[in-house]
Amino acid sequence: MQEKSGNKNKSQSGELTKQLTNALQTIQDPEIKKEVDSIKIENVAERTTTDNKKYYLVQVTANEKDLHKAHGSIVKSFEKKLSSSVVIIPHRRRINGKLHRAYKGRLVPRHETLSHVYDSYLQDIVFPAAIVGKRVKYPKSNARQFKVIVDKLDRETIEDKLGAITSAYKALTNRNLTVEFA
Repeated sequence: MQEKSGNKNKSQSGELTKQLTNALQTIQDPEIKKEVDSIKIENVAERTTTDNKKYYLVQVTANEKDLHKAHGSIVKSFEKKLSSSVVIIPHRRRINGKLHRAYKGRLVPRHETLSHVYDSYLQDIVFPAAIVGKRVKYPKSNARQFKVIVDKLDRETIEDKLGAITSAYKALTNRNLTVEFA
């Protein structure tokens, strides 16, 4: 029985990927057409926040600068296509856990370390906003609590997405996150 439900989720994800690829191709803005053409959708997942609100987590591969330049129009077209209020687009990254063995005697690529990849996910998830500071709390009863301080000028852009941001970061990294405004 579980195989059938797993196949259903895969086929649903495949359909969503096709829909969003078509939505990417319909963007006609000549200023960002080159950037949009370089973006490839890797994975689409429909998730729910702790408030039982739906959001979509769309992982893409592209040049990071191209993704940031076209981010606003891509999110608008995806939200229109999916009739959802929240779409989060992180860049897909590779984590290399065997750095000490694979790169013996050579320069180690730090952009593939776990810490760097998780920090990059955080930057991507809250992208339109600027991160001002980061803190880590170590409560006795819980696991680590990561706190991100975002610029208060960006409050309007991400305030309605806070639940989706914390849930997406938890899904990608298995870390607890709180977002505050400075």
